Amino acid sequence: MTLRPIRRADTEALRALWNRAAVHDPLSAPLFDEKVWDDPGFTPDLALAADAAGEIAGFAFGVVRPSDDGPRGVIKLLAVAPERQREGIGTRLVEALETAMQAAGATAIRLGESPPNYLSPGLDPRYTRALLLFEKRGYTRLREAYHMAADLAGQTFDTDADEQALTADGITVRRAAGSDQETVMTFLDEHWPPWKAEIGRTFANDPVSLHLAFEGGAVLGFSAYDANNVGTGWFGPMGTAPAARGRGVGAVLLKRCLADMKAQGHATSTIPWVAPIAFYAHHVGAEISRLFYRYEKKLGG
Repeated sequence: MTLRPIRRADTEALRALWNRAAVHDPLSAPLFDEKVWDDPGFTPDLALAADAAGEIAGFAFGVVRPSDDGPRGVIKLLAVAPERQREGIGTRLVEALETAMQAAGATAIRLGESPPNYLSPGLDPRYTRALLLFEKRGYTRLREAYHMAADLAGQTFDTDADEQALTADGITVRRAAGSDQETVMTFLDEHWPPWKAEIGRTFANDPVSLHLAFEGGAVLGFSAYDANNVGTGWFGPMGTAPAARGRGVGAVLLKRCLADMKAQGHATSTIPWVAPIAFYAHHVGAEISRLFYRYEKKLGG
């Protein structure tokens, strides 16, 4: 078995292998391209296939992203053909990524969490063999992350009355237009700089998949969908300026996005990597749908 960089010609073989191995996270062809080839951090050194007798037995894909602590490696995807597991293939792929990431300046590696382009915020513990592999290699569990799911089919997401109340309070809510992008980016610079890339992606969608709240021409809050994992019913990110919280802005913005996703034909929406669980449960009846373990391994001294 040899390790080599993956090639675009491998795409369908890689995707088929992934969908056999990662049964909880199937990837369509467009979504595979988004996660791999379209990631701005793609580099051949961090995209490796395990070639055995001319067939791909496994592959791994990672990136190095900036963080507050310096460059950080992230293993985004790791898959080994089910019939070839327990042969050391996953270990070899992970070892190779660790070496390449350290050479690229990374001082730590995490699993999955690679905003603005990520599939999961950690490792689903149902992938038990992967969990054991990473723990054996010295990855330490940090904390947990959750997804929630909101039922779309059974709700109307009517915000007319709430929007009238906001208007009476001097707040207007509408879908973003292309001309809003600079204003929105300035708002994000002040409050949530890490979300600029994801929100920027929404302006490429038709219609723009971003709703905004304004007061006196100033942005108070935003809510997005199809900013990541496009076409899957993926909600977020969203945020309301701290000074404007408690005025009903966030709930209206959330429901506007879910109404759009319902119109796209989705029966449910994924609300990923949730912090305010009570907010989503209260306003749209969302429930926790997935659990992820967040892992990190320090590199070097």
